[in-house]
Amino acid sequence: MTKQRDHFWDAVRALLMLLGIPYHVALAYRAGREWIVSPGEGLPAFTYGAEFIHLFRMPGFFLIAGYFAALLLGRRAPDQWLQGRFLKLAPPFVASLLLLVPVLNMLCELSNMPWTDAVASWKHNSATSGGYWVRHLWFIIVLLYCSTAAALLVRWRPALRDALLPARIDAWIADHFAVTLMAGAVLLGLWEAVAVELFYIGGFATNLPQQILRLDELITYAPYFASGCLLARSPRTLDRAVRFIPAIALVALASTAVSLLYVDSFWAPVGRFFGTISGIALTQVLIAGAKAFLDRPIPLLQRLVEASFVIYLVHMPIVVMLVLLGKSVALPVGAKAAAVMLLTLALSYGAWLLVERSAWLRFLFNGDPMPRRSYQPRPRTVAA
Repeated sequence: MTKQRDHFWDAVRALLMLLGIPYHVALAYRAGREWIVSPGEGLPAFTYGAEFIHLFRMPGFFLIAGYFAALLLGRRAPDQWLQGRFLKLAPPFVASLLLLVPVLNMLCELSNMPWTDAVASWKHNSATSGGYWVRHLWFIIVLLYCSTAAALLVRWRPALRDALLPARIDAWIADHFAVTLMAGAVLLGLWEAVAVELFYIGGFATNLPQQILRLDELITYAPYFASGCLLARSPRTLDRAVRFIPAIALVALASTAVSLLYVDSFWAPVGRFFGTISGIALTQVLIAGAKAFLDRPIPLLQRLVEASFVIYLVHMPIVVMLVLLGKSVALPVGAKAAAVMLLTLALSYGAWLLVERSAWLRFLFNGDPMPRRSYQPRPRTVAA
């Protein structure tokens, strides 16, 4: 347990959240690909850009979530910590589900069809499709699964609150970190290739297990959460993991090149296998870079860290709205996409500035607790 805050972890977590903006804009402007909004134009470069961000963004996010979960479970009772996680995540999830997602869905419908047909399609999909409601909020569902499992495990085995990886094992992994990490990446890649494919082959990609409960995403990202928990309890391995390692950087470069070059030709399990190796290597390089350059208080970065969750929640309707409006703007596709990214960031940050001014909005969209009002008894009046 570190006594002073490691600022780079917050920086990486915020960066991964903010990368949702270029990722979703790139999805919108892929050439010849369909997404939830149809701009009617695109470039092949955005296909590769979206795939590159996808390789490491959510693996890194869940690894860091597991890291912080293990740290905080060492300081708080599991029931108290889990209650805090639900109070932090459930209000923004429900508020976004009711206030943001319906607007997002209507804008998507309007990008594909006239107003009357769009309203009819919106009503039909709202009544029949779970995925239509969940949209970009799926990570909250999976994060609550993982948090609940971690809290239950610590409650079942209280000794885990303070447990560390045995010193000999921790030292051996630290001394052979690159080899161990790549071996783990191969095993996890095999898991991703086989387990997710069996989920789909078994016919579970239906409304409840896949679109609403997001069990396929749980299969995919729970190992990263568990890895983050283990990393937090392995001090020597942690010290090695946050340093730049040339061999891992080379693996990241090679595996990413393979994943991008063959993005359209790989059989899905093979693509998941190489994508997993690339994602793990890229995440380590990203964390090492943040440790080297961002491990100090930086005012602008701290503001983005504070705003990152709200920015992620509100950015999707803004992206879709700007892509829809951009259909009538005569600009090259690359310039148009860049403008959409910058405007989305500015408008999303503006939304955060509004949210932070109101205790109710901070509760609804950032999960901040409502301030308690101190009880002030009314003075008694004495009859004359």
